[in-house]
Parts: sequence; structure tokens; C-alpha cells
Amino acid sequence: MNSKIRDLSLIESFFSFQFSFFILIGRGCKHQRRKPTEVDMLTKLTIKNFKKLESVALELDRSVVFVGPNNSGKTSALQAISLWELGLRKWAEQRNKPAVMTTINRYDIYAAPVPSVRQLWKNLEIENNVIEIFAAGFTQDKSWRVGFEFIYANPESINCRLMSESDTLLDIFKNGLLEQVGFLPPLSGLAAQEDKLPIGSIRSRIGEGRTAEVLRNLCWLVAEQNRWQELAQLIQALFKVEIDPPEFNELTGQLSVTYREINQKESMDLANTGRGFQQILFIFSYVYFNKNTILLVDEPDAHLEILRQKEIYNRLSALVRSQQSQLIVATHSEAILNEAVFANKIIAFLGTPHIVNSQKQIVKALTTLGFDQYLLAAQKKRVIYLEGSTDFMMLKAWAKVLKHPLLPYLTDNPFVKYVANNPIDARHHFYGLKEAVPDLKGVALYDRLDRKLQSTDLQEMMWQRREIENYLPIPAVVERYLERQAGDLSLIRELMSDYMPPIAKKNREESWWFDTKMSDDFLDKIFRQYFQTLKQPVSLMSKSNYYELALLAKPDELDREVTEKLDALFLALQF
Repeated sequence: MNSKIRDLSLIESFFSFQFSFFILIGRGCKHQRRKPTEVDMLTKLTIKNFKKLESVALELDRSVVFVGPNNSGKTSALQAISLWELGLRKWAEQRNKPAVMTTINRYDIYAAPVPSVRQLWKNLEIENNVIEIFAAGFTQDKSWRVGFEFIYANPESINCRLMSESDTLLDIFKNGLLEQVGFLPPLSGLAAQEDKLPIGSIRSRIGEGRTAEVLRNLCWLVAEQNRWQELAQLIQALFKVEIDPPEFNELTGQLSVTYREINQKESMDLANTGRGFQQILFIFSYVYFNKNTILLVDEPDAHLEILRQKEIYNRLSALVRSQQSQLIVATHSEAILNEAVFANKIIAFLGTPHIVNSQKQIVKALTTLGFDQYLLAAQKKRVIYLEGSTDFMMLKAWAKVLKHPLLPYLTDNPFVKYVANNPIDARHHFYGLKEAVPDLKGVALYDRLDRKLQSTDLQEMMWQRREIENYLPIPAVVERYLERQAGDLSLIRELMSDYMPPIAKKNREESWWFDTKMSDDFLDKIFRQYFQTLKQPVSLMSKSNYYELALLAKPDELDREVTEKLDALFLALQF
């Protein structure tokens, strides 16, 4: 007998032995009573060939935060957990019909809606390539491990095959696998009107990202479960407003939810609230209704100000913990990360997803510099320190003019820290990060300073002239700029002549070109006078726009030091 069939036959015998399988997404079903100390949770997740994830192994805990930049795979990991749960549920539904495979329809994959199931495969490669998702967990004092292969069938469906060993599965099914997975994406807004929907439609729309159409429905379901008072008290504590129980209009088939400001008599429709209010109501109404043992939350900080992000995360964590459940959050909120670092496991989706260890050096970096800075350092491995954003824009402009090899790096969203020409701040920042990211490279380029710079792990340089604007080839770039704007060349030439010393006009080596603060004492003045004379807004050209002048320079007009500094930056940032 085929071993797979034999294993399935053994499993079948346990399904028929007074066994209830409670693993339905989004249903407030009652599971068997658990001891207050029992926690059902996933402890490890292994994913292969799913969306952005080629091969990853994630060690999980009771509270986990997935962190990383956009499009790094955080949401894909949450969706993989949901797909694994869907495979498990499909096998449970077939307990009276043993089979080698079961089929999953595209429309059943609520957490990862796609036009074709091929979109679920890494690089869309489906030939001789399967998605593998293994999950290990802990249920009622029992450890288990269950895996599934997902095989492409056609654009509308995938086949799901069990990969686990029979003895492990028998133990799981004998004791009852209680895990319920709930996937919660960000709120997409709020519809002006909302029809009362069946639970299946609510789940489907949440999975498709159509969360704007289900918020009142979730409130209705919370009220039906007699938990409305808990939710209303939470909202009042957070926003100082009283939210009224949802009402159903049998004539229109629509639901309504209203709220009142404290000490005000008139109620207003939920649509009048802000997006942050709606986001919080959406999250907690979902949690109160869905008694999931595993809650997956994607970007809970969306539309929330920083102070709210911290408070909401703490309240959500406390609620999930009180329900003996597991919380897995995907975010890039600095407020949430700084809050989570001491109490929760953090997995960084930078390169290969990995655990951020709570070592002393990393905790120091996070608490003094911010988690976002650590993430940038860990992701980019290189950091540039400059006086301000104008310096960065001008360096990028000159790299473009000179076709310099540094240009691709400068245009690829580099890690740049602005330190207002203060080397002490740059050193504190760099060495704080380097304790957590030992292979971090750094280079600093300051305006001219009257102090000695260091050249250790952080390479420091400064311009020989007063500031970066002193290297603009004036008056040529100013005239070219106004020519492109169809401006008054005679007026700007007159103004430049008035503000420039006669000796400087004759000699480019005159100290005026080196020592004048070119931005404040020359460019700002001539442009302000120019626009005032023409009765035009002075803001049409300011320091933040001087990079536009830099773009109009010609390679042979730029001082040799510009090329030297770009070369030095390029060499310092080489791996």
C-alpha cells in the first residue's frame, strides 16, 4: 500500500473518534475549554517559493513583530501563515474522504487575493516548482509540525498535498488542533453606506482589501456577541467619545453606527470620524469578534499619529495576551518598534529575514537612535553624513553632470543623515549604530570647519571653501536658469554685479569666492531682490532649490575639488 495512503487511513481513524476540528478563519466559534495558562501558538514557520520569499525559516514567539521596508516580504510571511491554515482546513473538511491531494480555489485565498494563483509563486516560476509551508506549534501541552506542498493546477486553483509524517499528524489530530488564524489588513477607508453582509462575505472583502465595506458589519457582530460594552469603553478611553450600538434598518438592509462627543447630545454618523479613529475601531472590533488564537495584523499603525501607534500596540498586545492568543504584526512604525524591542521578538526582513537579538549594543542603538536608524544601517550598510538636504541634492546634481560612478548609489535611496555640520553628532550616531551593525561604513562631508577631523571607521572630510554653494559656477548657472525661465537677464546681471566685489569679478582666486557664505550673502540676496523688483513670489528660488543651478553646470566649469570629493565618497562607500 502506498505510504501516503496508509498514513491518511490512520489519520482517518482518529477523525472518527469523537473529534471536533475548530480552525475556521473569521468565525467566532467556541472551542473546547482551555486552562487559563494554556497558549496555543506557532513556534516556527518555514516558507519556500512563496511570493517574495524564496527560502526562509522564522522562529516565532507569543508576540512577534515583522519589520522591514516596503515590499520586503513582511506581508508575504503573514499571507503564508494564512495559506498554511487554509491547507489545514481543507484537509480537515476531507476527513471522511481520504485523498492524496485537495484543491484550493483562488477565491478561497482571502488573505492573498490575486488575479491568477501563479502570482503566489516566487518569480512566477511554476514549472517543477512547489510552494512549501511548514509550521511547528504548541497546542494543549503538545508540540506538533505540519507541512503542505502547494502545486500549481491552473490559474484558478492549486493542489495541496500533505507533507507531514503520520505519527506527528496522529498526535495532532488526536489532541485537537485548535489554532484559528485571523488576517487583518490595513483599513482602506469607510463607505458612506454599508449593507448587512453574511460572515463569508465579510471575510472575503477583508481579504481583498475592501475593508471600507465591512466596519459597521464587524461592529454589528461584536454587539451580537454581547461584547459591545467592552469595545465602547475602549473607544471612549482612547478618543473621549461615546459610540452607540449599531442599528439595522430592515427596510434598506443597511447598518448604521453613530457616535457622540462627550457632553454633546447630537449623534453623528461614523463616516464623520477621522481615518485614525476608524482604523482603531476596525482593529478592535475584529479582535473582539474573532476569537482567533493567532492574529495576523498588517500595518496596524496606518493612518495613526505616532503617540497613538504606541498606545494602540500596547492595548492590542494586552488584549491578545489576555485571550491566551498569539499576535504577529507587520509594521515599519518606529514607535511600535521602539516599544516592542524589550518585550517581543522582532524579525527584520532585511536580506534573509532574521531575528533581531536583544543584545546590549542593539538595545542601546535602538533606544538612543531609534529603530528606523538601526533598520537603515542594517539594510544599507553605508551611511553618509551631510550638513543638510541641500548638500545631498547638489552632490547628486554634480554626479549627474560629471556622469560620476557615485550617481547610482545617490539615486538608490541611500542612508543619509543630516547633522547641521556638527561632527560630534555624526560620530555619536555612527558609532552607536556600529555597535549594532559592525560592518557599517560611514563617511562625512562637512562645510569648512576650523577644527581637525578624524579618519577612523568614520571617514571625515570638509570642503576647502566656506560651503557647498561656493562651488557653483557663478554667474553662468544663474543666467542659464533665468534663460530657461524666460526671465530678465539684464536685471539679474545688474544685481550680480552690485553684490559682487569688483576684484572678485576679475579674479576667480580672490578670497571672496572661498570665504563668502554664498547662499545667504549672495544667492539669497540677488534672487530676493530680483523677484521683489518683478513683483513675483520670493519663494520661487530659495536655498532648497539651488541644486537646480548645480544641474546647469558644465563639467569643465566645476572646480577640481568637486570631482575629488565625489571620488572620495565613492571610495569610502565601497564594499
